[in-house]
Amino acid sequence: MNGFYLRVYSLFPSFLKRRINPLEYAIRSFVSSAVLPSARGKILDAGAGEARFRSYFEDHFYVALDSGVGDQSWDYSGVDIKADLAMIPIASESVDTVLNIQVLEHVSEPSAVLSELNRILRPGGSLFLTAPQGWHEHQQPHDYYRFTRFSLSRILLGAGFETVEIEPMGGYFHYLGHRLTYIPKVLFSQRGRWTRCFLFPLELVSLGIFCFLLPVCCYYLDFLDTKKEFTLCYQCRAGKASP
Repeated sequence: MNGFYLRVYSLFPSFLKRRINPLEYAIRSFVSSAVLPSARGKILDAGAGEARFRSYFEDHFYVALDSGVGDQSWDYSGVDIKADLAMIPIASESVDTVLNIQVLEHVSEPSAVLSELNRILRPGGSLFLTAPQGWHEHQQPHDYYRFTRFSLSRILLGAGFETVEIEPMGGYFHYLGHRLTYIPKVLFSQRGRWTRCFLFPLELVSLGIFCFLLPVCCYYLDFLDTKKEFTLCYQCRAGKASP
């Protein structure tokens, strides 16, 4: 979303935001689930960006790591370690839990990064990872891959993880609802200033339809998709073998 759409979206109450953009709330819930099994442990947020999950781990030893080459508008001042994810300057088997949230598509060698994350995890430690299946190009030119559940399982096991659980974060209708919100952006935000001013009433109507009404309908229809072969994103829990 561009700035205008984000400002409009920010005006909605949280229960509507959850229905318009269920993936964001699913990601937050998934990250929250990393808190209990890692109580008082060391957390590495690998690819932390603006370290938006720091507040989730106030009772933990939380470290935010990022290369700092993602979104140019982001504030990376909250990053504790600036480093390449394929060469993490952390001792082997020294971290209890690793987060890798919406990062894997942005690294040129995913297998090398996952092997490095496995290296720094203590035996019995866990990796909490999300990665997209259906998504537009973003953070160009650092956007390289999209993943199926089979490719994720293959590279996680190949990186040395013993247990791998992969689940889709929503099905076809959550996917469709999210894609529909980009219709006004494609139709209007690329137009010139005066053309956009002339079309502004139509843009408001399209925002109501494609960014509110239809996504909310899709939110409630998603239970009908039992196979979930279409999904925006997968969540993965991977465990390192205990000694």
